[in-house]
Amino acid sequence: MPALERWFCWRRRFESGAAAGLYRGVFLGVVLLLAGPAALLQGGESGQEAQWFKGTTHSHSLWSDGDEFPDMVVDWFKSRGYQFFCLTDHNVLMQGDRWVRLARQRRPIPESVLEAYLARFGDDWVEIRGEGAKREVRLKTFEEIRSRMDEPGKFLLIQGEEITDRTSGRPVRHVHLNGLNLAKFVRPRGGATAVRCIRDNVLAVEQQAKEVGRPMVVHVNHPNYGPFSVSARDLAEVPEARFVEMCNCYSNVHHWGDQDHPGVERMWDIANTLRLIEKKVPPLYGVASDDSHSYHDAPATRPLPGRGWIGVRAARLEADALMEAMIRGDFYASTGVELAAVDYDPAKGTLHVEVAPKPETRYTIEFVGTPADAQWTDDKALATLAGVGKVLASHSGTSATYRFSGKELYVRAVIRSDREMERPIPNGVQTETAWTQPVGWETRVLKNEER
Repeated sequence: MPALERWFCWRRRFESGAAAGLYRGVFLGVVLLLAGPAALLQGGESGQEAQWFKGTTHSHSLWSDGDEFPDMVVDWFKSRGYQFFCLTDHNVLMQGDRWVRLARQRRPIPESVLEAYLARFGDDWVEIRGEGAKREVRLKTFEEIRSRMDEPGKFLLIQGEEITDRTSGRPVRHVHLNGLNLAKFVRPRGGATAVRCIRDNVLAVEQQAKEVGRPMVVHVNHPNYGPFSVSARDLAEVPEARFVEMCNCYSNVHHWGDQDHPGVERMWDIANTLRLIEKKVPPLYGVASDDSHSYHDAPATRPLPGRGWIGVRAARLEADALMEAMIRGDFYASTGVELAAVDYDPAKGTLHVEVAPKPETRYTIEFVGTPADAQWTDDKALATLAGVGKVLASHSGTSATYRFSGKELYVRAVIRSDREMERPIPNGVQTETAWTQPVGWETRVLKNEER
């Protein structure tokens, strides 16, 4: 039975009331087998040499509220060395016949944008109809763009959607999630609370993955957007959610939080601490993204491309292989730092990280985690508790190894450089940084389930 089918099989048994107690431990074991960080020891799929692929999972075009034609957006990333790319416009897939008016009232398209589009792709590709103020351009579909831009082993376009939702309860919370490797449009499910919105939309993507028989990934976007629409507690309350944007490179997503709300990276640690201690479910994996909307002359406060991305380790540059690697946690998030190795060895109890260094750049590798005996009384106390997301060790240089003591809930690495990002983010990350996924939690979850 294929791994994906096994996953859904055990999921059904887990969720059925009568069998929940019997199958819960087995379900988590299958989750750990498919998504557990032990896969990092082999560096990907057994028997095949894996490599790192650079890509981004959150970008927009004229299909929703971006300011550029979708094929021009894809070309921007491909021409700059990205190996996979997901266009994730709001509540739409790039399917069907869609024409956009150049002189539209809201966000008109400058003549210079059309001229650049024609210069790049030519009259035989760009379709224009009408005259004067009524001129329209047809937006290319996902299949059309993929047929022109994909190159086996070099570049891959993956279909996605930003499922843009909001709560029906008060106050209104904005809940956005990105579905990756989709086959069909996902309608926002709604819900009275952020927890309900997250859970129902994740389950909708899971159901589609089951129906079409291919792996899909859903990540919760910019949780501090709204502002502060999704809390760490919300993220902890949805075990079905497995990914979160812990670095969204838009300046208005409150990356650093405020006096009453933790920053997003710290929120990641809080949610994972709650998930492991209270819920006894696997932690969230962290994604960095551009959330790019603006591809022309725009201030740094706008969501520009080329800021946030992920490096995924897989045996093949194929959508299913990349999704499976992400589900295993075999990827890292970055704003510019490239990693040569991330190797977790559960038998030896070590996490080893190596940087692919840039000239005249200094690196600090921090190992961050939460002690297993961390205590708190409420969410606000947890947000300021020193033991959550604590720096356990720090090394200067391009490689470092952390040895587990057995007292950690999990450990992840943060690689900080002194090199400024090419496009620094106002109110966000300023220097090139990378984050690995939490590891060392899998046996502790199993032990908790066995008690």
